[in-house]
Amino acid sequence: MAEISTRVEPRTDSDLATTALRFARRAHLGQHRKQTHEQFVEHPIAVAKLISEEGLNGSILAAAYLHDVVEKSEVEPAEIRERFGPEVAGMVDALTDDDSVEGYGERKRALRHQVIGSSRDSVLIYAADRVANMRDWRKVAPEQREEIGERLGTTLEERLDLWTEDLDELGAYDPELPFLAEIELELRALRSEARDRPS
Repeated sequence: MAEISTRVEPRTDSDLATTALRFARRAHLGQHRKQTHEQFVEHPIAVAKLISEEGLNGSILAAAYLHDVVEKSEVEPAEIRERFGPEVAGMVDALTDDDSVEGYGERKRALRHQVIGSSRDSVLIYAADRVANMRDWRKVAPEQREEIGERLGTTLEERLDLWTEDLDELGAYDPELPFLAEIELELRALRSEARDRPS
C-alpha cells in the first residue's frame, strides 16, 4: 500500500476562503471520517488543497471547504447563502447529496448528474473530491476495506464502479478537466490492490 500523508495543511488566499475554513472546522467539530477515523474536516481541507494547487481561490476555494457542511451537519443552505453569498451557496447545493434518493449507488449517480448539470466550478470540486475520497480508501489496509464499505453502506467494488463512471462522465464533460489523470491513477491503484489481495 502506498505511503500517503494523513494530514494536509489548509490554504487560504482570501478572506472568504479563510472564513469558510473556520466555519467548516466548527460545523464538522467532533465528526470523524468513517474510512480513516481522522477528523472529518481534514477531508474538505484535502479537497481545497487540490483546488488551490490548480491556482484557484476565492469562491471556489470557499465552496471546497464547505462542500460537505450541509450534508454532514445541521447547517441549512440558507445560512451558507447568507454568510458566503449565492455563488458559494450554489456550489455547495450542487455538491450536496439528495438523501431522498434510496440506495447508495443511485444516490451517488444522482449527485454526479446534479453536479454535471450545474457549474464548472462545482464539477472541479466534485472531481477533486473523487481524488480525495480514493486517497482516503488507499490509507486503509486492503483487508479492512470490506468493513469500511459496510460502515459507509457500500462496498469497495461498488465504489470502484462508481468512480469508473465518474471518470467516464467527467471525461465526456471535458477531456481536459483537471484531476482526471489523478482519478485514473488512484482507480488503477485501488483495482490493483483489490486484485492482489489474498482471498
